[in-house]
Amino acid sequence: MDQMTFDVVVVGGGVTGVAAGVAAARAGAKAVVLEPRPFVGGNATTGLCLHSFLTRDRRQTVFGLAQEMVDRLKTVGAAVGHIPYDGFVSAVTPVDGDWFRILAAEMLAEAGCQVIYGASVVGVERDGDAIDALTVAMKGGLRRVIANSYIDTSGDADIAALAGAPTRKGEEGTGKMQPVSMLMHFHRVDTRLIAKTLGEVAPAMADKPGESEPIPVYFNGTFSAWNDIIAEEKIFPNRDHKVFFNTVWPDRINVNTSAVFGVDGTDPLAMSRAFQDLTRQCVKAGEFLVKHVPGFERGYFAPQVVAGVRESRNILGRYEISKEDVLEGRKFDDTVGQICFPVDIHHPDTGQAYFVDVGGDGAFDVPYRSLLPQGIDNLIVAGRCLSATHFAHGATRNMAPCLVTGQAAGTAAALAARGNAPVAHLDVADLQKRLIADGAFLGETEEPRQRRTA
Repeated sequence: MDQMTFDVVVVGGGVTGVAAGVAAARAGAKAVVLEPRPFVGGNATTGLCLHSFLTRDRRQTVFGLAQEMVDRLKTVGAAVGHIPYDGFVSAVTPVDGDWFRILAAEMLAEAGCQVIYGASVVGVERDGDAIDALTVAMKGGLRRVIANSYIDTSGDADIAALAGAPTRKGEEGTGKMQPVSMLMHFHRVDTRLIAKTLGEVAPAMADKPGESEPIPVYFNGTFSAWNDIIAEEKIFPNRDHKVFFNTVWPDRINVNTSAVFGVDGTDPLAMSRAFQDLTRQCVKAGEFLVKHVPGFERGYFAPQVVAGVRESRNILGRYEISKEDVLEGRKFDDTVGQICFPVDIHHPDTGQAYFVDVGGDGAFDVPYRSLLPQGIDNLIVAGRCLSATHFAHGATRNMAPCLVTGQAAGTAAALAARGNAPVAHLDVADLQKRLIADGAFLGETEEPRQRRTA
């Protein structure tokens, strides 16, 4: 079997993996991202917002690579920055999905990080408390990939699970997981009229070059006015169905309202069925919008080609972020960044979303220990599958937090590889200093302040 050797291997080129790969390469590591799809960027390529950079009182807590990406997208008109919103969040960060995909690939190339598309990890070799190698299926057959440090940004904790690390799935007690969804992209629509018709609160408005007045870029609402039609045509399974919209253009909009329930995101057959069901559901919902909802009547649409998984596996790490950590806005000595997005859980049975604000000062720390799986010293996990309870996962799973933990994991893996030591034994103070120097750590420039260990 052919062999490839790197300092750092990142498994999964979604939002988290992009941040990890760029950070590792910028920190001097010979890094590679293994991505099974023919593109990088994951769910951000669908056009979902990069929630959330600002706390409820609009204090920014997310910086680093996440902010750099927003700034670079703004230069090509594909982002509008952090826009105030008086809804379930206090600010939104909409981006154009296609441009995010382009930028993600550019930043990995600029950093010198290799990307191998069409690459799927099918096996893990483990010796004691360390991973020795990955078996990777790619064009031409199987290859053995070896590294000093491994980063699991698969979203489903695939590498941790293959290596035998303990994991959990779904809601405590039931194991139920949040539904999977698929976005629709609409073109040739009147976004101002749609916002007026469907927005529950005033939409987030942003200035756009070439537009004489601000355009709506984010709003959410329900289809309550069409409950009878929805029931008759069996569009959705419940009344008062929620819908979320975002855009950075005056005549295009992303619609997030589909859901398929009872899907295990780690089961390929279940995911394949869900993809088919979501596509049909989006077509039915799209036709309903064009036929019945003002602003859509001239629109044409297409479902996205990515099925969004909100929840599957989480590692059981050396620390598990808890409900109390979120509700109290806890701080930790080994912090690698902060999360200010509210808990966002879509009910496993109905799909209806509910939100709970972060307590304390509006943000909680991500302890480095929550990225470290139990029993494997040279593996670090970031993004949706880090160590958190079902409740806390409602806040940690979103894309700004994923960019935060991805950058931290990539930096940690590079530092560990440079010191020829496993990530589990890394001096966290050294990692924090590097994150500060890179502008990622709470936007601070001084030494890390002491934090209470909860």
